[in-house]
Amino acid sequence: MLGRSVSSLVSALALALALAAAATAASAAASPPQPTEGPLPGVTEGRRNSELKKGHATIVADLDNRPIQLTSYGTVGDPAQGDPFVLWAWQPDRRRFVKTDYEEIAVSPDGRWTVAHLESPGEPGEDLLRIIDRTTGKSRDVAIRLTEHTPAHTENGGIQYPQMRWPRWSPDGRKLLFTVSLARQGDRSAGVLILDLPRFTPRFIKIHKALVTVGGFEWNHDGTRFLVRHGRLGSTTVRLYDLRGKATKEYQVRGRPGGDGRGVFSPSGKRFVTACLPLEKAACVWDATTGKAVTRLPIAPSGRPTTLGWYDEKHLLISTAAGVGIVDLRGRVTETLLKIGRRTQVYLHFGALK
Repeated sequence: MLGRSVSSLVSALALALALAAAATAASAAASPPQPTEGPLPGVTEGRRNSELKKGHATIVADLDNRPIQLTSYGTVGDPAQGDPFVLWAWQPDRRRFVKTDYEEIAVSPDGRWTVAHLESPGEPGEDLLRIIDRTTGKSRDVAIRLTEHTPAHTENGGIQYPQMRWPRWSPDGRKLLFTVSLARQGDRSAGVLILDLPRFTPRFIKIHKALVTVGGFEWNHDGTRFLVRHGRLGSTTVRLYDLRGKATKEYQVRGRPGGDGRGVFSPSGKRFVTACLPLEKAACVWDATTGKAVTRLPIAPSGRPTTLGWYDEKHLLISTAAGVGIVDLRGRVTETLLKIGRRTQVYLHFGALK
């Protein structure tokens, strides 16, 4: 009797383990395909005479099963043809990058949602977002009237409207953060706009005059706070805010927070990173408790913008002499992900991936 009970228990346990393994396998299979090795389309190279030629940017590593995803990149087009900047987005269902008419996009950490900021506005003072469900291919547009929260500004007979930029997903994929700039002063914030899932309901939080020249508000490691650079160029700090807009901490550190990859904070929240020298010539890592410097890593000189953020607890995602790679906290390149030509003009965006 006991033997049959033990045998039944073992069989039940084996079945449970098999089902768990199948569920895990199904979950892994459901993960969105990542870009494969090979050249990126549409990449350009600038010349001294302003002529644009075909550039060189190639994925040289397998991007599957990583904590980050290459979601999009921008290229320089031909202004004479009304195409000064082109955004290319990765479409998993088509297994390729596609040229878009979007201004910017952000892909959720679970790979399900793409939120695209449309270049063409709606009514005056209105921004349009396209919410795309990658599992079904269905989309819907959401109109955001920023002038409800921060008014337009008239100057020299023209009207300037506030801008929303730099969409950032929270680590849990349940909130989306936009930086909203003042109409009268584009390098200063009016506040943040947060879209809450699953309805993508927008709510505005007023935070005036944070410095948003390059990059704006970013999430902390667990999505309970957001942070931004504050002050004036040459003399800035980093401030941390709660979800009601109350400043909870200020770090006396240099540089702008780096928001690509896993974001500003390491996954544990123990450290954070900024681009800390003019022209982003170095990455500085700081202790999140004390604000003291941990290390400063020189960035390889390049005409490309720096891609900067965490890859995992001990590595950064950063520009290298070869292109873009994974760098440890001693400055050693442990792996190259993309090789990029020295004159190539490409603006890569990496997001987190669960």
